[in-house]
Order: sequence, then structure tokens, then C-alpha cells
Amino acid sequence: MVKKMNKTKFIQTLKKNLNIDETKANIINNIIESNNIFIKKNKEKIIKDFMEQLSINIEEANNIYETSIDIITNAIKNKIKHPFKTKNFD
Repeated sequence: MVKKMNKTKFIQTLKKNLNIDETKANIINNIIESNNIFIKKNKEKIIKDFMEQLSINIEEANNIYETSIDIITNAIKNKIKHPFKTKNFD
């Protein structure tokens, strides 16, 4: 899903919403791109990857997961509502 979206805007939105640096945002993006975020059984694997690669606890990993899902689903909803509009992440 993320590959069809503007990756730069997604990473910038992650940085803004999670108050993190570029490196962490790229790590999060890479984890999301390597997994299907919308399959329920992948949630645990994604959260585990967040915990391992970012050295964070489960609460922070859950927050990152939920924030990422919100950003992606809002972008998809906006694209469906306004298919010719180019701004996806606001």
C-alpha cells in the first residue's frame, strides 16, 4: 500500500505525528513496506520488528503501529473521496 503513496510525504507525516527523526521514520517505513500492515496476524510481527529495530517498549511500538495505520487509512479514504486531489496526508 505505501509504495503507491508518496513515500516522502508519508515519512514527513510520521516524523510530525510521532515527533521522531528522519532515521527512525525511515526504519518504520521500511518495516511497513516489508509487511502487509492490513493483515491482522502481521500486527504482532510488525510491533516486534518496531521493538527490535528501534529499541523501544511495546507501548511505544503499539503507538507507532496505530499512528501508521491512521496515516495510511486516512490517505486512502481521502483518495477515494477526492480521486483527483494530489494531497494525501493532511
